[in-house]
Amino acid sequence: MLEINNITVQYNENSPCVKDFSLTMKSGEIVSIVGESGSGKTTVIRSLLGALPEGGRVEEGDIVFEGESLLDKSPEEWRKLRGTKISMIFQDSGAMINPIRKIGSQFVEYIRTHENILKKDAWQKGVIMLEKMRLPNGENIMNSYPFQLSGGMRQRVGIAMAMVFQPKLLLADEPTSALDVTTQAQIVRQMVELREVHNTGIIIVTHNLGVASYMSDKIVVMQSGKVVETGNKEEIIYNPKHTYTKKLLEAVPKLEGKRYV
Repeated sequence: MLEINNITVQYNENSPCVKDFSLTMKSGEIVSIVGESGSGKTTVIRSLLGALPEGGRVEEGDIVFEGESLLDKSPEEWRKLRGTKISMIFQDSGAMINPIRKIGSQFVEYIRTHENILKKDAWQKGVIMLEKMRLPNGENIMNSYPFQLSGGMRQRVGIAMAMVFQPKLLLADEPTSALDVTTQAQIVRQMVELREVHNTGIIIVTHNLGVASYMSDKIVVMQSGKVVETGNKEEIIYNPKHTYTKKLLEAVPKLEGKRYV
């Protein structure tokens, strides 16, 4: 489904912030990218969405999605692709939602941007998707302002919007870091369910090795813009090869001698 072939990403004339990053993933696979802040994790997934900040560009390499290079896409082709075949969940979805417009108004606009559909049908589609994300009373959520919802509810709204067109690839940038532990567990379980129900491939950026070990098929470890180790989760968690990976695992807190990862 996705092949990232030795991409190098650079901002303006600065030194590359991501060097020779490669990854191959199949439909329905979950891949976690882990590493310290500034290691290039978010830059990688923004490259996949064609959403690098101003001055950012893929200088070398190629990104092939379903047999087509993403780097050759025109702005109009990107507009059609984003939100339909490739979607993204941000670190704090609440911050990405307009605070002075009701959820329903924004959700309907989002749906109708990508699909020729009546407002009432788009509204109903939004309600159904919210309830699939286990939000109680979708009609009430659609009629609510973002500030009337908890952080976990806003994050579920973000996931519902990202999943409404059942994308082939879901990109998640620290989707649980702004949430309490209980809500984190609920969001992670729901993301795993998306894979099981829709066969959605997921790339998740996270600092939480516990999350990575629970939900991933494959883990990629990054340091200073480079991949230092990659493998299935059993290899990375139980038999790490690189010193940096070992240090990340050693940093996970222990309780009564047991490490929860």
